[in-house]
Amino acid sequence: MKRLDAPDISFKEAFDACIEGVGRAQTKKLYQDNLRPLGPIEQDYAAKATSGELYLLPRIPSIRKVDQTILGDLRKSHLVKLYDQYLRQEGKPGRSIYQRIKVSANGKCPFCGGIGHVRTLDHFVPKANFPTYSVVPGNLVPCCRDCNSDKLNSFPNAMGAQVLHPYFEDEKYFSQQWVHARIIEIDPPVVEFYVLAPEDWGAVDRQRVEAHFLEYGLADKFGIEAAADLPETIQTRTSSLRDFSPDEFSNYLLEKSRTLALPINNWRRVMFLALANSDWFCSRGGGGS
Repeated sequence: MKRLDAPDISFKEAFDACIEGVGRAQTKKLYQDNLRPLGPIEQDYAAKATSGELYLLPRIPSIRKVDQTILGDLRKSHLVKLYDQYLRQEGKPGRSIYQRIKVSANGKCPFCGGIGHVRTLDHFVPKANFPTYSVVPGNLVPCCRDCNSDKLNSFPNAMGAQVLHPYFEDEKYFSQQWVHARIIEIDPPVVEFYVLAPEDWGAVDRQRVEAHFLEYGLADKFGIEAAADLPETIQTRTSSLRDFSPDEFSNYLLEKSRTLALPINNWRRVMFLALANSDWFCSRGGGGS
C-alpha cells in the first residue's frame, strides 16, 4: 500500500550487531561458525522478493516441542533468539538496527497505507517458518499493531496469495489505482471500498492485491476512516459551497482528489474520487437537501 525504501543495512551489519550482544563465547562461536556465508542468504531473499517468489523460500514446518536443526549446528530456537534476544531487546547493540528500521516509515504503517502508527517490526516471511531470515533487514518491515496481528502467522505457498512487500514490489502496485470506492446512497452516506485492478494486469497481480486487501482488513479500516472524515465534506457542501451546482461541486471534489499529496490508493484520495463521481452525492451533498 505504501512504498518504503529497503533498509540500507546489510545482513552482515545486522548479524554482527546481534553477535556483539551475545555474552557467552561458546554461543557466539556457534553463530559465527554456522550462519555463513551471509551474502548469498540475503541476495537470494532480495531476488525472490523482487520477483514475487518468496513463497519458494525453504520453509520449516512448525512442530510442537521439536527444535529442528536448520544450518549446521544451529537450531530453530537459535535463529529465533537472534531476533528476540539480540536484535529487538533493549540494551543490546542490535537494538540500534531495530530502531533504524522502525523509524524509516516516519511512524506510518505501510501495510494499511498509514492509518496505523508503527509500533513494531513485522517479519514479512515469519520467523516461525523461515528462521534463517529472522534478522535479514529486508525481511523486517515497520508495522502497526493491528496489521501485525491481522497478518496470518503462516506464509502462503502460492504466488497469488502473497501480500505486497513494501520494499521490493513492482512500481505498478504503488503508481496505479487498484483501490476503489462506491457511495452507498443512504443518510448518512457510506463509503464502501473494494478492489478493482487495471484491466491489463495479469491474474497473479490481481490476486495479490485482493490478498493484501483481505488479509489486512482494509475495507473495514478504510470505511471507518471515511465515516469519520465525510461529515466535514458534507458540512462544507451545505455551508460555504452551498451555491455550487452539482457539476461545480463534483469538479471541486475531483480536484481535491488529484491535489492531495497522498498515494494513489490512499483511502482519502479514493474517497474524494468516488464522491466526485456520485451524481447523488453531488446533487444532495449527502445532507438530505
